[in-house]
Amino acid sequence: MAETLLEQIEKADFVLIGIGNEWNWVKNGLKNDDRYKEIIEYSGKEGNEWLLPVIEYEYAYYNSDERIESAYKGLKKLIGDKKHFLVSDICFQDALLFGFDPTKSVYPCGNCMYLQNDESDGELYSADKCEEFMSLVNKIHDIIVSDNGVLSGDISFPKPVMNGKELYLNQKRQEYNNIKYNESAYLGNWDIYKKYLTNTLNSNLLVLELGVGLEYPTVVRWPFEKVTFINKKAHLIRVHERLYQHIPEIEDKTESIKMNSVNYIMQESKGL
Repeated sequence: MAETLLEQIEKADFVLIGIGNEWNWVKNGLKNDDRYKEIIEYSGKEGNEWLLPVIEYEYAYYNSDERIESAYKGLKKLIGDKKHFLVSDICFQDALLFGFDPTKSVYPCGNCMYLQNDESDGELYSADKCEEFMSLVNKIHDIIVSDNGVLSGDISFPKPVMNGKELYLNQKRQEYNNIKYNESAYLGNWDIYKKYLTNTLNSNLLVLELGVGLEYPTVVRWPFEKVTFINKKAHLIRVHERLYQHIPEIEDKTESIKMNSVNYIMQESKGL
């Protein structure tokens, strides 16, 4: 009989966790909410791309997802007090809301907490403390709630400004291709992550990759394969509905599971 995830975690000395797009409840929720159809179409027009991250912020600010919450809490119960580190290529830091240690997590693609200008070394501002930004968020919310998502013909969405410079969410994403991503918010934890990896080299390491696609493969997917290849005692569990395949070089050290990774964790943590 194959070992359960809990049994594999208990046998490991260290656990490395990767969280990907299947856990992005905001992106997935927006697809299924007809009230956002018009404003998302508006943000898809040339020159309006910057607005989509703000729409996602509004959705996250005013909504929640019980399924994702249950999955994170289940994952935390599975991990228990095992030495672990969590890396995610999405910008919603839900793990921190549901029990994971902020010093044992890193989000290299950004966050929803800070705003930045178009400089890579500029100042970061608290998003929810910026009046212009929150005014824009509330304007979007009013359209969704009061007008059921219907945009009037003369609608406009001014970019928030601080010290004469336009502000954007501190995120690395396609909509911000012309913005120099400010990495300062995550670099401290990235250093902790690198030290953690060094400590796992000669130990039994369970690499648990959950729902990671190919949006940013250099953040989780490819590095996790490399870690598994280098560490002779590593074992990779890759779970994804579609992109569950692994490279042949780690065939004997990888368990590929074709399943939605959120459902997988809820299944494996049931009864804990």
